Amino acid sequence: MSFDLRHAWTELLPGQPALGAELLARWSEPHRRYHDTSHLAAALESLAELGGAARVERLAIWFHDAVHTGRPGADERDSAELARTRLSSAGLHPHDTAEVARLVLVTVHHSPTPGDPAGARVSDADLAVLGSDPIAYAASVAALRAEATGTPEDVWRETRLNRLAELLTTEPLFHTATGRHRWLVRARANLLAEQQELLDAT
Repeated sequence: MSFDLRHAWTELLPGQPALGAELLARWSEPHRRYHDTSHLAAALESLAELGGAARVERLAIWFHDAVHTGRPGADERDSAELARTRLSSAGLHPHDTAEVARLVLVTVHHSPTPGDPAGARVSDADLAVLGSDPIAYAASVAALRAEATGTPEDVWRETRLNRLAELLTTEPLFHTATGRHRWLVRARANLLAEQQELLDAT
């Protein structure tokens, strides 16, 4: 991995190596295939591309999938609560702690309000993989499938088709001008190609 997560954490929150180690251990849990350190690094890099240099935004990315048990929505809420608990203990200002937790919750629905540029950047950074090249996109879908162990193929296909339909009708999909410019066209193409592949397999 080209992105040095340990160094990034040390720069982000100096004096808190134990918290950084805990988060990296969470992101490295063996059941993770997509929501792992590769996704964390990619999201941090995408956030930087979007100009998200604020500490609260970077912390939100570190925490947004810190809890991952395969329960969409509940996992993000638990991740936000983990951020509140751990960052309060680390001595972060209560306002900043609350903002990190709020930004984590933005990633539940990826629908920040128009006046929320920080939420827009965090949301877009999390979804940037949708606009990656077709090979990387296909690898991300395969990783998601690998996480859904025990899910029958027909259930996976139906669930995935519903998710693709949701993403394809989401407007806007990306909430920053940079995100739309860099990722929207490829994201639409990737989503449509996956949708057609799944439909052809039925």
